[in-house]
Amino acid sequence: KSKPGFECCAGAINGMLVWIERPSELECDTAQCGSSKFFCGRKHKFGLNLQGTCDSEGCFLDVCIAHPASTSDYLSFSTSSLKNKLEMPGFLAEGLCIFGDNAYINCSYMATPYRNVASGSKDNYNHYHSQLHIQIECAFSMLVNRWGILQQALSTKLGLKKTTSLAMCLCQLHNYCIDSRLEAGEQ
Repeated sequence: KSKPGFECCAGAINGMLVWIERPSELECDTAQCGSSKFFCGRKHKFGLNLQGTCDSEGCFLDVCIAHPASTSDYLSFSTSSLKNKLEMPGFLAEGLCIFGDNAYINCSYMATPYRNVASGSKDNYNHYHSQLHIQIECAFSMLVNRWGILQQALSTKLGLKKTTSLAMCLCQLHNYCIDSRLEAGEQ
């Protein structure tokens, strides 16, 4: 949904930190990486990188939790099944693409903003691009606010596998809540 009528947007993609306590040595051995890989320097928290893609209503179209928090959004995406699907001819209808931020690479299936512009048509494009891309940030915000357990560090007692399963389940429940609201005719 866009005021300038960008009809090419199939969804928006970004990464989110699923906050966890510092993983145990056993969990790190299982994950085959040290605990420092789970530390996100930008957020100053341990966690997992959740790659989410959503539609204009904030429903998750795709969710992948396969990497520790220090992994860049681009690397998380480039190893995901979604990237493989997007590269398959015919997966997206002709002329559609996913809107991502500058962590991703602009290509036939991914629209990213221009870098280092301050005015003109490229700046206008960036403005409208951000109106579409912000939908994934709103979806993450709804997810975390709806399920308060994500507002604190998830216990190491859960383990990484169950933490991943919990986050995936919460995303599915998030979609169920949105679908129920839409079926009831609420905005």
